Amino acid sequence: MDFNRIDKDLKKSIDSFPFSLEINQTEFLNNPEIIQKEKEAFARNNPLNRPDKINVKDVFIKSSLDGHPIRLHIYQSEEFDKNRTIIYFHGGGYVFGLPEQVDNQMFEIAERLNATIISVDYRLSPQYKFPVPVLDGFNSLQWIIEHGAEQLEIDPDHVVVFGASAGGHLAAAVTQMANDKGIKNIKHQFLLYPVIHNKLNTFSMNEFTDAPLWNKKYAETAWLHFLGNDNKDKSIKYADLTNYNAFRDLPRTTIVACELDPLRDENIEFSQLLYRAGVKTELWVIPGALHVFDLFDSPLNDRYKEFLYSRIF
Repeated sequence: MDFNRIDKDLKKSIDSFPFSLEINQTEFLNNPEIIQKEKEAFARNNPLNRPDKINVKDVFIKSSLDGHPIRLHIYQSEEFDKNRTIIYFHGGGYVFGLPEQVDNQMFEIAERLNATIISVDYRLSPQYKFPVPVLDGFNSLQWIIEHGAEQLEIDPDHVVVFGASAGGHLAAAVTQMANDKGIKNIKHQFLLYPVIHNKLNTFSMNEFTDAPLWNKKYAETAWLHFLGNDNKDKSIKYADLTNYNAFRDLPRTTIVACELDPLRDENIEFSQLLYRAGVKTELWVIPGALHVFDLFDSPLNDRYKEFLYSRIF
């Protein structure tokens, strides 16, 4: 790709970042558990200071599939508004990551917006393939509906789902599943550079094969781990988010895409499906932005955060 297209302040921030966010492709394909352990160890060994007015706790719920304990990592402002509740899904290609990897972002959102954030520590692939991560997310939504008022003092009838990258896919998949089951408490889905489908055939996917931070090769590996070799090329409901027949009933949607992201065109495609179905939808394609641009300090990220704060509720 033409690296001159990257926003100059963002590129400067990436170049000066103290840690590499590039993925070892060989390990990602053949030994993903190594990356999983590295991510967990990094988060454990580099905890962030919690703001004084943010309470953090873990709640464990049972999977309806197999009774597995699903961890909900909860951030709650001491001055929380009961109508400001977010269910969050972290990114990581379905294969790695955990809620604590974006502690700083969650602290800031909870504090700035007086919000409660329930971050789902969904199970990872390839150990737990589709649909397990989606069902973990859906079970988390069900717990909020049944126990959120009593245990968190929130209004479970007013919930936002928010996710980044693979987490954006899971957020949207849970929203589709909830809609199919007649659950209407999700009022907004905010999707940050979300994965949409496994076709890997868009112009941007084939343009940014060598993009830093995320590219087509990473995407191929992620889908292989998530769906398995037999299903990686199939269009399966809740995996391929375009394979859905009730778009008109989905809630208000905001999608943030990046100009220089292989996922850009599937984000635009998903927005168009929502527009055509009459769903109130806002799409922002950020010029000069790369996948996971929001992990780096830059004026671009500052503009994104102001957009997020003004739109999410």
